[in-house]
Amino acid sequence: MLAPLPPSLPAPPSALPLALQSFVAGILVALAILSILAYHSLRDRVLSMAGLFGLTVAAAWITFSDIAASLLPGPLLPAIRPLSVVLAGTSLAAWERVTAYLLAPSLGAGHLARLRRFSAMGAFAVSFVALLPWEPSFLVSRILLGLLASLLGILTLTAGLRAHREKVGSARLVMAVSLALLFRCGSLAASSLGWMSRASSLTAIQAALLVLALALGWAMLRQMKELQQSTEAVQAAQLAAAAGQARDMEKLVQERNAELSERLRDLEEARRTAEAANQSLQRALSQLEQVASTDRLTGAWNRRRFEEAVLPEMALAQRRRDPLALIMFDLDHFKRVNDTFGHGAGDLVLAGTVQTVRQHLRLSDALIRWGGEEFLVMAPATRMEGAMGLAEKLRTALAAVDFPDVGQVTMSLGVSEYTLGESLEAWIERTDQALYRAKTSGRNCVVQAPAPERRGPEPLGEQSLLGMVWEEAYTSGHPLIDAQHRRLFRLASTLMSVVAENHPLAEVSLRLETLLAHTAQHFHDEEALLREARYPDLAAHAKVHASLLQRAGNLQTDVQAGELDFERLVTFLALDLIKGHILTEDRHHFPHLLTVLGSDGTMSAEV
Repeated sequence: MLAPLPPSLPAPPSALPLALQSFVAGILVALAILSILAYHSLRDRVLSMAGLFGLTVAAAWITFSDIAASLLPGPLLPAIRPLSVVLAGTSLAAWERVTAYLLAPSLGAGHLARLRRFSAMGAFAVSFVALLPWEPSFLVSRILLGLLASLLGILTLTAGLRAHREKVGSARLVMAVSLALLFRCGSLAASSLGWMSRASSLTAIQAALLVLALALGWAMLRQMKELQQSTEAVQAAQLAAAAGQARDMEKLVQERNAELSERLRDLEEARRTAEAANQSLQRALSQLEQVASTDRLTGAWNRRRFEEAVLPEMALAQRRRDPLALIMFDLDHFKRVNDTFGHGAGDLVLAGTVQTVRQHLRLSDALIRWGGEEFLVMAPATRMEGAMGLAEKLRTALAAVDFPDVGQVTMSLGVSEYTLGESLEAWIERTDQALYRAKTSGRNCVVQAPAPERRGPEPLGEQSLLGMVWEEAYTSGHPLIDAQHRRLFRLASTLMSVVAENHPLAEVSLRLETLLAHTAQHFHDEEALLREARYPDLAAHAKVHASLLQRAGNLQTDVQAGELDFERLVTFLALDLIKGHILTEDRHHFPHLLTVLGSDGTMSAEV
């Protein structure tokens, strides 16, 4: 390779006119400044590196052209040669960064990225060797720089070919610049070997730099255009989305306003119909209670309803010494009816039997389906003689009925009168024994149950202590309130009797829950009536209601947890709810309740 010119001699003139060289230098500087300015607005790293690359290429162009020789004084011309090598190494490092960003979408080009980076950094490092104040160091720096530049050009060209196969848009420009770089390196090598004159070599290098700069400038312009289009597209999409959101928000506001207006109208309508709906709810609760307490086939009471009714009647008998009778009857040979004519015919016989029996009962009497074809009749205020006569009347009436396809059906009956102090289980067992004797005595007859043997003085019984009976002196004159008070009396009395007889906690919990539901409904209805009557102490009365419901809820929680406090439960029911509130507190507002009644004694339409 030929030695460089001595530092004291000026470089040979280029074939390009000085004006054209200056124009190219201005273009390179303009491209660099444009890339830097575009980076500040677009924030694209490719543009920042392109600006740095453009500045270094412009400086290298000036050192390789006649511009530096025409501008600098003679003593500074020797410093241009090592400076041109440093600028060449810097431009190679910047070029590697720019092409790395341009080829980033290519996976194949990425495999050569590390090797390209090492080549560029090596070229940048060896370029500074030319600054050493020793002539051989300049030569060594140029040779190494030429080799590394050639290696970088080959690697970049290979990466560009791979990116081109992967349809990367900037691959062709990268390949063109790589070819220009290889051409520049070849020109330097040909000049060093004497194959090309120095002037021709400089001209070729300048041409290669011109192609490199123009190709890169084109790439930067394309990159800026794509970024600008992408930014505009994003901005347009954001504006469209914002406009859509504004329309959606406006539509949502309109819908919310319409919905709010509709809700206000609904609330106004609900306010006017609240009491009517409450009365409908009360009727529905009564119907549900009726369904839950009657036998579906015959319409007679079931066991649950009988137990709720008989315990207050037993308590009343204890308290007033009133008679109370019980009749238990069973259809004779009923299994034969089912086996011979089918269960459908058997159901018709059961329903017809109930219909026949009811024709001979009083309104105060209760008919209960005890199980299968076995029934009970509870007859309040009835002594044994009257109960025996009623039983015989029932037996005769049923025997006279001719059931379709089945014919005549008879019954056997056992009759008993309640004895003071006797438990419900013992009373039913005594009646059942009388029915058994009627069955074994030939059927179709009535047998009286003997009175139980007395041991010691007559016991008062737990019912006499716990039973609470409704009396007419407790009435308020308002039909709804009086009906609810009677129900609460009956439910509370039944609950205390169930607790006193040690029934299972599950049954106690169910009855307490029923009492709590009816109590809450009564409090709600009572407050609505008092609000209509403008009762002055309504707020204080409502607080008492809330306190009672709170205590009832706590009792229910304890029972469900298996912790029954008998004394606390009895105190709440007898003293707090019944005596303390219904019989004492409620009497204060009885006169006000009458103001919401019509002239005919019924509730006004507003309630």
